[in-house]
Amino acid sequence: MSLTTLTTGELLDRLDREEATSTEVVTAYLDRIAATDEQVGAFLHVDREAALQQATEIDRRRAAGENVGSLAGLPVAVKDNLCATGTPTTCGSRMLEGFAPPYDAHVIARLTQADAVLIGRTNLDEFAMGSSCENSAFQSTRNPWDLSRTPGGSSGGSAAAVAAQMAPLAIGSDTGGSIRQPAAFCGVVGLKPTYGRVSRYGLVAFASSLDQIGPFASDVSGAALLLEAIAGHDARDSTCIDRRVPAYSQTVDQPLDGLRVGIVKEHFAEGLDPQVEQAVREAVDVYRSLGAEVKDVALPHSQHSVAVYYIVAPSEASSNLARYDGVHYGHRAESFDDLADMYSVSRGEAFGDEVKRRIMLGT
Repeated sequence: MSLTTLTTGELLDRLDREEATSTEVVTAYLDRIAATDEQVGAFLHVDREAALQQATEIDRRRAAGENVGSLAGLPVAVKDNLCATGTPTTCGSRMLEGFAPPYDAHVIARLTQADAVLIGRTNLDEFAMGSSCENSAFQSTRNPWDLSRTPGGSSGGSAAAVAAQMAPLAIGSDTGGSIRQPAAFCGVVGLKPTYGRVSRYGLVAFASSLDQIGPFASDVSGAALLLEAIAGHDARDSTCIDRRVPAYSQTVDQPLDGLRVGIVKEHFAEGLDPQVEQAVREAVDVYRSLGAEVKDVALPHSQHSVAVYYIVAPSEASSNLARYDGVHYGHRAESFDDLADMYSVSRGEAFGDEVKRRIMLGT
């Protein structure tokens, strides 16, 4: 059995029992990327040498009896809108092509503290604006289950990487469905945490009151372990909540007695695919069988949610993306007449159509 077919828990068990080394695990995933990603297009950047160096150091520490982190030796793929020191961070945009941040995002620092191996940077819709991973300036990502279909977006690269067994774990960001939707499309576990649970420091901003960082994994236990590693207070993000991080990975198998699950009747409306409805109702039955109390609830204002989103998100995007002006960093046009023209031409050349649409909507 290939190491890349194992769950996160199974990989950690093998590593703890010294039945596999981190170097062997990381090599297996790097080889899988080399063999598979030309067709899928999940990754924008992979540094094989750096990943193997990280793995070798973890193996050394483990062999020496030193303490290692909760993700020690596990490869984690990262959506390419999280800053990492000296690592290309493009947000899938020509605007940031060649940009390498001088600092680590809080989540990157937490992954490093947990001894995860940062195996590569995954593709996304430009500046996380899209739902198909076709708006990237560099490539489209395909669904590993059917290469003629989309993996969803904007975190389509992260979802596809896990689904194609190119990484056991991955990080995405979710503003209006960008983790949850590609997780569903690719048949993996994805979670948008409660706002404030995970620090946004170092996440390139799209819509600051909606953006959140979360995990992808092949199973719930892996997603819980990854969330446990990245969650927690960070004073550099004023919206980050200062509360203890629960032991998510230790409670995923607990019975659901006392849990109440609300089924929103407005969500079962015209336009819902019958197969999707069937899958959701079957999942609800699983909750009932595990002891949860299921109740029908009404959210009468949910019909306005998309309209409200397209006021809030583009307005914040227009403000956040104003910093890309060709002055401090990012793309600058080679030919322009004056300062105003430099702004206009630089932004016109480097932003894609979807980003331009959302900036104009927000403005």
